[in-house]
Parts: sequence; structure tokens; C-alpha cells
Amino acid sequence: MSVAKLLVAIAFVISAVTAYLLQSGPEERIAMLVRDGRNVEAVVEIERLLATGTAKPRVLMTLAMLQDTAGDRARAADLMELYVLSRPRDRDALAWLVRSYEAADDVDGLIEAQAKLAAVDANPVQVAKLVALHRFHGRFAEECAALESFAERGALTPDQTERLAQLLAAEGRMPRAVEVLRGLDEHLDDSVERPRRFLFELLIDQGRYAEAAERAKRWLAAWRKPWLAAQMTLRLATKAPLAEARGLAQASAVLHPDAQLYLAKSLAEQGNRRLATALLLEWPYEGMPLNKPNIDGYVAAAAATGIPTLIWSRFALLRSRPAETEAQVLFAEAIAAEYGLSSIALLQPALPDAVLRRRPLFAARLALHLGQQARARLVLAEADLDGMPPAELAQWLDLVMRLNSPQAAFATLQNLEQRMQLPESLHAAYRALATQLGRATGPAITIATSRHLAGIPR
Repeated sequence: MSVAKLLVAIAFVISAVTAYLLQSGPEERIAMLVRDGRNVEAVVEIERLLATGTAKPRVLMTLAMLQDTAGDRARAADLMELYVLSRPRDRDALAWLVRSYEAADDVDGLIEAQAKLAAVDANPVQVAKLVALHRFHGRFAEECAALESFAERGALTPDQTERLAQLLAAEGRMPRAVEVLRGLDEHLDDSVERPRRFLFELLIDQGRYAEAAERAKRWLAAWRKPWLAAQMTLRLATKAPLAEARGLAQASAVLHPDAQLYLAKSLAEQGNRRLATALLLEWPYEGMPLNKPNIDGYVAAAAATGIPTLIWSRFALLRSRPAETEAQVLFAEAIAAEYGLSSIALLQPALPDAVLRRRPLFAARLALHLGQQARARLVLAEADLDGMPPAELAQWLDLVMRLNSPQAAFATLQNLEQRMQLPESLHAAYRALATQLGRATGPAITIATSRHLAGIPR
């Protein structure tokens, strides 16, 4: 190729490139500069565009990134804010601003950027970050406003909704807090307790006793917790009229019959005698065995009301039932524990002797109260100690030692030991008494001990 032709070709290429550069827009030139790593030139070009007012939003973002890379974070954030003004729903830009303000420890900027991001992307995570920022920095009014705004969009989790109700209540907006919790109640799993208990408290404070009682009945049926049923009944009973409180108390009793006496006693001790009496008038409850714990519980609850007729009318009912002799003695023993032996000492007709002997400690104390020491000693000597709790065994031994001479007490213990009926917990006392009297205990005690250590039943 001749020199002339080569020069013409070079000129043509230069002209073509120049024409392309002249035709390409500033955004393309800036992109090429950034691509080639010529960031300083790119910044100069962008700043020139900003000065002319012709920069497009993407150019602003590019400059913001370049300034951030250069270490000028404040300038970068300002430029990104300008970009966000024209692209307010750009999640990536908003997320960038959140990270930038967080790194710069700019609380106001961070909260504002997070609020914008949560408004655009109202998912539980973004909302949680925003309300956490408000709470951490003590901005509770702003936290409440944010939660209420997102609640209207249905964007809150149950925990966030409960938090909103708490903040509303703290601001004195009780009706609104109740409204929020009512809506939450309809969507919660049956097992959830905390927000419902909060709603229960707010309803009581607002004087909505009937609603509180009805909702509590439904919740308690799902929770199946006796202590919680009693707690909520007691709480309602402090303020509600008798009708509403009685309805919840009776529902609690139906759900947890074993806890009914505890509830009645607690109500009586709280000062709600009428409500406690209403529960106690139904005793003996259908299906409840007339055993010692239940009878002791009734007498204690009735005594707490301060209305003796509750006790004596029920006792008279049992006395009219010939088949309930065991319950009669247990009831008399419970009365004696509450009011002393004098209260039942002169019962007519007298308590059945055969049944009394099955309660040897009570029978012996009653005999002693009536001055019948010989009978008390006989009842104790013939007592069946098998299965008697350790505490009662200790009381039995104390009575035996008080009512007998050392020699007679030893004879009682020795008789039981020889028949292999002396409980293990009384062996030490038996040996000590034998030593005191200079008496031999015989091989039986050694055999019994060996059998016990070997795990062989008597």
C-alpha cells in the first residue's frame, strides 16, 4: 500500500472514532471512563453534567459510587439521596443508604433511610429493623406511629402487633389498643397466651367485664391450665359484678374440677365471699371422691369465707348418708384441725368406732380430749402402721411415748418388731429405748435390717 493510501486510511479511522464519540451521549462516555478505570476523569465529567443540570438519575448513582470508593462518604450519601428523590422506590439505592448511614453512625439518616426502605419493602424483617431503631434510641412515639402505619397495611407479625397495642396503651389510647388486640385474637393460634392475657387486662380496665369473661372462657378451654384459670378468675372478680365473675368462675370449675376448691378458697381470701360461697354450695361435686385431700380442701375453703353454716350443713349432709362413714370421720377430722377437737368432741351420734380406728392418730387424740387415756393407748397399740407416712409415724411414736411408761412403750414397739411390722423409720427409736432400759432387741431387728438392705420385702 502506498504512503498516500495509508494516510487516507488512518484519517478515515480517526474521523470515524471522532464521529462516534461526538454522537455518543455523556452517560456512554462516563461508562467508558469507569470501565477503563479512569475514575477521576469520570468524576470530572459527571460534575460538569451536574453543573449544567443535565445529569440523569443513573449518573447521580454512578457518581455516588465513585465518591464512596474515593472515601468521601458524606458526598456519596448526598448524591444517592438526590438519586432517590427521582427514584423513590429503588430498593437497592435505599439499602445502600441504610448501610452508608449505619457505617457513618448517622442515626437520623439511618432511621430515615430505613423508614423509606420499609415503606417500599414492607416485609417483617424491614419493619422489625425500623421499629428496633426507634426503640433503641428511645423514640417510642415514632415507633408507635410506624407500627400503626404498617398495621393498616397488614404487614405486622403477631409480636409487632402486640408491641403496637402496648405502645398505644402507654399513650392512653386504650380503645385503639383493644381494637388492635381484638383483631390479633382472631388470627392467633389457640395456644398463644400473652397478647390475649394483655387484652383481658385492658378489657377489665375499660369496664368491658362481659366481653373479658366470654373471651377468657374460650381461651381457657384451649389452654387447659388450672393455675391460669384461677388467676384470671381472681383478676376479674376484683372488679366485675357478681354475674360476670360467677360465669367465669363456674366455667373454670367445669374445666378444672380438681382446682375448684383452691379457687373457692382463693376467692374467699380475696374478699369475694359471695362468689366463693356460690362455688362451695355445689359441694360435694359430681365425680369428686370424698377422700382426705378433697374434704380437707372443702373445710379450709369454707372456713376462709367465715360462714360456719357452709361447714356444718355439708357435714350434716354426710351424716345423713350411712354409706359415707369414712367421709364422716375425715370431715370431722378436718373440722377439728380447723376449729379444735372441742368442736366435734360431743357429736351425737358418735362417730363409728370401726372407722375411727382406721384413723388411729385422730382417734387417739379425740380419746385423750375426752379423758379416755386407756382407749387412746389401745388404739395406738392396735394401729396398722403399714403405709403410714413418715410424718404420721413420728406423731404416732410421740403419742405412744407420752401415753405410756418407757417399759410399756418398749413392749408396744417390741410386739410390732417381733411380728415384722415395725416400720424401718422406727428401728432407731426402738434400739435407743432398748438401750435406755437395758433390754435386748433380739435377732429379729438384725434380720429385718438385713432383709431391708437386700431389698427383700417383708
